[in-house]
Amino acid sequence: MKNIPIVLFAVILLLACNDKKKKSAPSTMEVLNKYYYPLQELNGDGMVYEYWNDSLKLVADYWLYKTVKDEAGDLFLISAGYNGLFEQTVFSREWIVADGTLLKDYQFYVTDSASGKSIITAAKIEDNVYFPFKPTLDSGKVYRYRMKTKLPPDTTLNFDIVRDRRFDKFLEYEFEGKKLAAVQFLVTEYYNVFDNTNKGGDFKITSEIKEIYAKGIGLVYIEKRGDAINYRNRLKRRISPDEFIKMQTENK
Repeated sequence: MKNIPIVLFAVILLLACNDKKKKSAPSTMEVLNKYYYPLQELNGDGMVYEYWNDSLKLVADYWLYKTVKDEAGDLFLISAGYNGLFEQTVFSREWIVADGTLLKDYQFYVTDSASGKSIITAAKIEDNVYFPFKPTLDSGKVYRYRMKTKLPPDTTLNFDIVRDRRFDKFLEYEFEGKKLAAVQFLVTEYYNVFDNTNKGGDFKITSEIKEIYAKGIGLVYIEKRGDAINYRNRLKRRISPDEFIKMQTENK
């Protein structure tokens, strides 16, 4: 009977230690920069990623990724998006920092039906957290980027695009016959369009997006479900910029 208080004390002490460990557990996980695009490999000419829509059995888009440094030594990821007809649609520039990437520039390319030339429109970036390298485990915390723009030919329409990205889980993803460590993010996209002529035309679209990034490669899968569009695209292959140019020449 004399040993019972000692046993109870030991149990209470053990529970207290476990509770303390739970409370002091880190709120962040391993740094996820290795799951983003391979920044060192993309130095110089870069690399073109071909994304494929399995449902439609055709190319969804191409993305040219390359890294550059400015005079101050800061590293940037340059991205140029092209549709299946090899027409450029967007351009972006992300600043690579210790905690992730910050969106610095985003431009839309719209082809003028009369001249056939591209009209470039720069978006105004209001929130610029694009991809977090050290995301919190708190499911209530999101990482946001937000941009506003007006696109031709109807420049009376104001586009307000918001993306809230949050970490979901670690998983495996198979690419080119190999199972790779990967990380999944969930994104909620708000797409608001306002007519500044007050003649109607205002509408809102909300979409849920699932993104998978494979270690050493970057984005390998994206699934989008929303009010107006549903698709699933996967990375089919990566090619050199020279191969991409050759493809354009052969398809003219």
